[in-house]
Amino acid sequence: MEFQKATADDLDLLCWIANQAKGHWDYSQDFLDKCRIYFEEEFTEDYLKKSQTYLIKVSDKVVGMGALLLDEEEGPMLDQFWLLPEHIGKGYGKQAFALFADKAKQLGWSSLIIISDIYAEGFYLAMGTKRIGELKSEVQDSMLPKMLLELA
Repeated sequence: MEFQKATADDLDLLCWIANQAKGHWDYSQDFLDKCRIYFEEEFTEDYLKKSQTYLIKVSDKVVGMGALLLDEEEGPMLDQFWLLPEHIGKGYGKQAFALFADKAKQLGWSSLIIISDIYAEGFYLAMGTKRIGELKSEVQDSMLPKMLLELA
């Protein structure tokens, strides 16, 4: 597994990955349409400048994406971590999560905040995070799990 730094040429691909991953879960089409608009507004050249956004690749094939972001409100974050549905359950999420944690440590970060999709909370708990609260979704009228990973 390797990370490839995302560039402005990858913005459409980032949106597509996030949309495909979100569509894996049991959400209504109306909600997925709102997510598509959100992702198109989120993934911009400005986002790439303020984050370390990566394509996750296995054998030169893109399997997902994720970003490390120093958020003004939340602090150090693992943001927009998505795997394409056909690669869920193969261990790639665990491998990529560990690589992101290592990169965060290299940046001198002592912890990571993750705002989890409701369907991904179990994954993050299994990866050693703990739920420390909730945050209102920007797309729907619901609360999202706010997770914390302490980096040793």
